[in-house]
Parts: sequence; C-alpha cells; structure tokens
Amino acid sequence: MKICSGAASLLLGALCAAVSGCGGERPRADVAAAADLGPATPLLPLYRALARRSENPVVALQIGDSHTANGAFTARMRELFAARFGDAGSGPLPPGVPYDWYRPVGIRVSQVGFRRVTSSSGAPGPFGLAGLRQHADGPAEMQIDADEPGQMQAAAVEVLDQPGGGTLDVQADGAAAVSLRTDGAGPRWIEVPPSASGRSLEVRARGDGPVDVLAWRIGGARPGVQYSNFGTVGAMATLMAAWDPAITASELARLRPALIVVAFGTNEGFKDDLDLAAYEQTYLAELRTLRADAPDAALGVTGPPDGERRVARGQTGTACDGSPARTWSVPQNLDPVRSVIRRIASEAGAYYWDWREAMGGPCSMRRFAAAEPPLAHADHVHLKADGYNLTADALFAALMQGYDRYVAAGSR
Repeated sequence: MKICSGAASLLLGALCAAVSGCGGERPRADVAAAADLGPATPLLPLYRALARRSENPVVALQIGDSHTANGAFTARMRELFAARFGDAGSGPLPPGVPYDWYRPVGIRVSQVGFRRVTSSSGAPGPFGLAGLRQHADGPAEMQIDADEPGQMQAAAVEVLDQPGGGTLDVQADGAAAVSLRTDGAGPRWIEVPPSASGRSLEVRARGDGPVDVLAWRIGGARPGVQYSNFGTVGAMATLMAAWDPAITASELARLRPALIVVAFGTNEGFKDDLDLAAYEQTYLAELRTLRADAPDAALGVTGPPDGERRVARGQTGTACDGSPARTWSVPQNLDPVRSVIRRIASEAGAYYWDWREAMGGPCSMRRFAAAEPPLAHADHVHLKADGYNLTADALFAALMQGYDRYVAAGSR
C-alpha cells in the first residue's frame, strides 16, 4: 500500500493514507461514506473492518497513560463493542502483571519469578507496544485464567530471542505444551495449541538461561472485536520514542489492528516546564510512525480529560472558570497541550476526540469530583469507574454515529 505524506487536509489525507492508498481504486461504499462522515473520515478503516467482522476478529489497541492503564475505560469500550459486534476475547495484552494494581476485567493474571522491566523507569530496551517486558533469570511462571470458558481458544506469546536464552514452556489448559529455546535474536511469537475449555494459559521459564516475554494474546473462537489496553502509569507521549522500531513494526504487522487509539496529555499538561514545540514535534513523529507501521488502521487521538491540581499554601492559581484560585487550579499547560494534540491529530490524518468535552467541558472535573456518588477521585486527575464508563459511552456513541452513516452510505 502506498502511504501518503502528512495530509494537507484531514479528509483527503485520512482517506488516502488510511483506507486504500493514493491513486488506488476505492470501494464505492467508502467513497460515498467519505462524503457523509466529515471529521469521522479517518475512521473508515475501522468501519470497513466492523462490516467484515465475520472474516477476522477486529483488533483495537489503546495506548496511553494511567487513564488507559486503569482499565475501566477500555473495559467499557470492550463491553460496548462486544454487545454490538460480538466478543472475540481480550486480544493482545501486556505480559504478566504490568503494575501492582492490575485488575483486568474477565481474566485473572498471576506471576512468580518474573521481574518487570519498564521503559518508563528508564531501563534499557528493547521494548514493544507494551512498553515493558517480563524478565526471568531463574525458574519463573506467569498465568492467565479466564472467568468464562472459550476465551483462550486462540493464544500466542511473544518472546525476545537472545544469545544464551533459556527454555520456555507454554501451555493452554489440557493441551500439549510447546517448549522452545529462546537462544537467538529478535522477537518471536509462539502459537499455542488450543485447548477444549480455553480457560487458562501458562508460561514457564525453566531457569536454564535468561527469558524475556514481550506480550501475549488471547481470544475466543467466534468473530467480534478485541479492544486491548496498553496503558502505562505516569506516561507521556514521548514514551513511544522508547519503543524498538523493529519490534513494534512486527507487532503491528502481526496484530493488524483496525483501530489504534493514542491517549496521552494529562502528565504533559501537569508539567510546568514542558517544551511545547519539542513535544509537538516528537508526538507528531510518533503518530506518523504508527501510521506507516499500520497503514490499514484507523488512527484516533484523544485530548486529555479535564484536571486540576491543589494550589500550594500561600499561592494563587487560576480556577477552571478563569478566576483566581486558592484551592484548585488548572495546570498552566493542560489547555496548551490539548490544543497541540488537536493540531497534530489533524496533521497525522487522525480522528480527534476531546475527553474533556465528553465530561462536559471546562470545570467538569470539579463537577465529577463533587457528584454523589463521586465520578472522579479526590486528586481531581483520575476518574472513578463510573466516570470512565460515562466517557467511554460518549466515545463509543461518537464512533457509532459514523459507523451508522457508513452502513447507510453502502446501502445506497
């Protein structure tokens, strides 16, 4: 597929780069839909995949900061997609337990002996889309158990081959184990023979050499949507620059996502010394890399949710309504970061969704925190599960408005 350069206009660039290439013949339904979709035109690859979901599972990846890592937002998105289009399982996941309070919906994950190595801590790579790997020098194991049967009828594990790499045993419940040496170079996916029940997946390092696991993927047997969570606590968009280009390119080529949602901005907005020009340049470059590595995916970018910080004793900040504040103040870079993200989304031919507007606009964090029961935590930064659910409902509704127009255009 030929890739167009950063679009001079959002509509033409998104249609050319993300749907069917420059100069190629476009399906008639897509041409008709493009005239109707307006700002939702970058979502055409997602809509095409949803319309053809009986052929292959539709994979959606969300990459972001703690709002993504929390899991509530992405779990709600997965639930909404599954209700309308079918549940194809959890899909690709970060390996093992990526952070201490990891509580994915529908599955339970445990590990013993593996040690997580994270790009956000400044540890040396390589890293893939998960931004971390699970490392073991001795005997170790990690396991996924599904709440419902059939969730692991298709499973695979991504390992990092390395000189002197140890032996890894991978097994789905009741099925034959796959054993292999990880002595070599580069990433490799291990396909796991399906089990009858499809309820558990176990990965064991024998301890005869170093072993690194980059990701794993689970799914059911029926068609539908997989909405996956690759969130990193405390991350900024510059996290993507720590990925190994060869690994992420191979992961995206294998996963073939129909949608990639990139959700950063809160931590940048709370960083008073942020170089906005350098940030814009780096973020745009990473979005363009994602576009090049996943040319058949719809690319979505979110602005950060509303947020506030406590005013230090004896100081004055700026309240969400613009008045002087002595309790809660809007971080000085949060609105500029939101403007930057909106601009680079347009430059990258991506669909833009404003998380703050989904909450109700300026001062919505204060209203969320004061609601009964509260929709946001007392830190005025993170939402509670109900708050994430409400905003996920808003994003899904926006996506489906475009999809319904796409289907209608195809029937004309």
